Amino acid sequence: MSAITGTIGPALAKTVGFDLLEDALAQDVHAALRAGLKHGATFHDGRSALAIFRHALAAAIGRIHEDGRAPLFLRFLSDGPYEDAGDIPAALRSKRLTDDETTSVIAFIYSHMVNCFKGAITEILAVEPCLHILRKMQREKRVPREARLYVGDAVWASASRGAGFAKGGDLHILAERRSPKSNRSIVVAGVAEVKSYFCQPDRLRSQLDKHFARARRGLRVGEVAYFPDRITMGWGGSRQAVRISILPARWPLPRRFRFEHRDGRKFLHVEAAAPPAPADSMERVGPTEWRVTLRWSKEALVAAAFGMTFWFMEKVGEVIYSAGVPKDWSEMTPAEAGQNAAKMMLYYAILRCRTAREHQRAIALYNSYGFGCALGMNFRNPEGKREMLWPQDLDEIQASGRNKDGCRIA
Repeated sequence: MSAITGTIGPALAKTVGFDLLEDALAQDVHAALRAGLKHGATFHDGRSALAIFRHALAAAIGRIHEDGRAPLFLRFLSDGPYEDAGDIPAALRSKRLTDDETTSVIAFIYSHMVNCFKGAITEILAVEPCLHILRKMQREKRVPREARLYVGDAVWASASRGAGFAKGGDLHILAERRSPKSNRSIVVAGVAEVKSYFCQPDRLRSQLDKHFARARRGLRVGEVAYFPDRITMGWGGSRQAVRISILPARWPLPRRFRFEHRDGRKFLHVEAAAPPAPADSMERVGPTEWRVTLRWSKEALVAAAFGMTFWFMEKVGEVIYSAGVPKDWSEMTPAEAGQNAAKMMLYYAILRCRTAREHQRAIALYNSYGFGCALGMNFRNPEGKREMLWPQDLDEIQASGRNKDGCRIA
């Protein structure tokens, strides 16, 4: 079973489109990739915008699989935590996750899994502002005219420890000199560091310094390896390389919602995210140093990553139950069983939490699965702590701004 997350990534990626994301974000992601292809950016798989998106998704799932907690995640969906409070009965101890294991897998989902998807989307959104900066630096003759933007794992840098190469900066501005073949060389004209969360300028500068240091020791671009005697750092008279820091915006997701009644059923609609700025913000803070603020916010990127995480959980659950569903779920298809398992195990995890931090994370996941991040992450009691959200709470909040216990959408 532990091989499931390793094999499902490429298979799942081949089936998805940009509609995995909300409409406005999907349009911007698609536009960023089209712009990259139009202006000669290099991607690991650059056949089309959709191929690049699918590769980024498969790579994110690959990083999830490489984590040591991936097998525990599969057990979380198949065996799950014990479905009550109190001690786990002796007869079930070998058939359920321990509380320590439940804590570990919730942290894995909440942090690592979400961050893998969030990083993939943010890196794509960084392509357009980096292209704009590249073209401006070329006009000013601060980078070679033949320099191109290389995105993500199109470039690998010398590993921090040991031999070989590992992923380096998020985006590189490089000029490859390919002729004659025996004397190939490369100019490292710039590096971009992309963050999907807020980060102090000093930390960003430190990370960029490390990327340049690794690039100086060696690069692998496609199938070509460059070693120090073939690498030139910077360009122009000053030999200063371009340094780009990219962060998300700070605007919050809309908290407004409404109910729609159709055919005797009640449907929740949460207002879609809409960036207030028409474009990314690019601030020049030095001759070759730039700070970019994406038009998409941290909250919006988190919400997108949560949605991708829940989609992945459901799909993995579907694979697990494709060989057969439990007797109690006999009327469910494997897809329905996967969805049911994801929601049910997140609920049981709340019952097994032992600390306030564990409890808050488990509630955030369960609430967001059912109601989306804008509402689920922000349903809080008068003390500011998250509480479990139920449909009747939203009825009360819609009527008076709070539920009967004083909880509200913060």
